[in-house]
Amino acid sequence: MSNAKIGDIVTLVLTNGAEVVGKFSGESDVYYKLNKPRMIQANQQGIGLVNGVCMTGEEPSGDLEINKTGVIFMIKTIEQMSQGYRQQVSGLVLPTEGIKT
Repeated sequence: MSNAKIGDIVTLVLTNGAEVVGKFSGESDVYYKLNKPRMIQANQQGIGLVNGVCMTGEEPSGDLEINKTGVIFMIKTIEQMSQGYRQQVSGLVLPTEGIKT
């Protein structure tokens, strides 16, 4: 079993090289469960999040079970990407610095 806690934003690196970011919502012996997962995609500006886990599939609106046989490893997502994920799934813009007066 993993060291992730429910609610952690994690990255799964898949056997095909793709990376998926989502809120960890559980696991079994067979799968990891992520809430509102997003695929990472590189572009000219850097990297971004795709609304879903594949280019032609529907956007998952809740939990998605990802089979562990397709996952190389799971790791906690870096804070900058976690903030981008939270902003994308919630629609809220989060401050990147403290309040300035």
